[in-house]
Amino acid sequence: MNLTLDVLGIRPDGFHDIESVIQSIGLHDTVTVSVGGEPGIRVTCDMPGIPTDERNLAHKAAALFFEKTGTAPSVDIHIEKRIPPEAGLGGGSSNAAAVLRALGSERSAFSVQRSALSGMAAQIGSDVPFLLVGGTAVILGRGEEIEQLPDIPAQWLVILKPPFGVSTPWAYRRLDEMRAAGARGSCRADREPKTASARMSDCVQDQDWERLPGLLSNDLELPAIERHAEIGELKNALLRAGATGALMCGSGSAVFGLFPSERDAHEAARTLDGDGIHVILTRTIRRGKMNE
Repeated sequence: MNLTLDVLGIRPDGFHDIESVIQSIGLHDTVTVSVGGEPGIRVTCDMPGIPTDERNLAHKAAALFFEKTGTAPSVDIHIEKRIPPEAGLGGGSSNAAAVLRALGSERSAFSVQRSALSGMAAQIGSDVPFLLVGGTAVILGRGEEIEQLPDIPAQWLVILKPPFGVSTPWAYRRLDEMRAAGARGSCRADREPKTASARMSDCVQDQDWERLPGLLSNDLELPAIERHAEIGELKNALLRAGATGALMCGSGSAVFGLFPSERDAHEAARTLDGDGIHVILTRTIRRGKMNE
């Protein structure tokens, strides 16, 4: 989950450089990896509509791992889906990271160094390298550069997922169009000298936790809310329900709110449930919890 997302210039490869403070949370899919059996890569999922072929990032991770290790693929991967798709919560990326961790662990027959896994992760998706590590971090470049930060104190979260998604490529294209047209608030020149991510990083390093909710920022909110006003309405609903801060997740369409206590988060989740909105109650998790 991103606490900040600054979209910077377009790279020679056509992707955008980003700067983001990102945080792991307790919401997760369960990925079971079984090596052996018939040759090939077989992915199954308990949620209808999720692709299980080469389009699935868990499938891509397994294929890349076997290619890089020079091993004939033979693996079954089952995904119990709990992270809603098209939410901006990195569900597919987290599944890819889980497959890489499982195949490359010391307990597997293919044990490889973490640096090699990180290289594979960077080839799969922008946030996959971070999801091998977890905790609180700044990610740079396409997401492959990771600078770890001190873990933030546990935060209770209410996540609202509307019944529609937002295309990530579209969101970036539309942001570029808005910046080219000089849309108010969309140009980096309109901002302070430091990026939002740099200010958030300073806040975390200084452990100035009272400032954290006010520093939440996501450049992709502008195009997403332009197309889907409901995203802005969900942010406001979270703030009215007692959230100290609210932000769209990634490229959307989910929105999260930070709450001061578990009790407050439970009450807000109860209040906001309904109207076709998927309500999720979770919390942030520390770096060490990612590998337990």
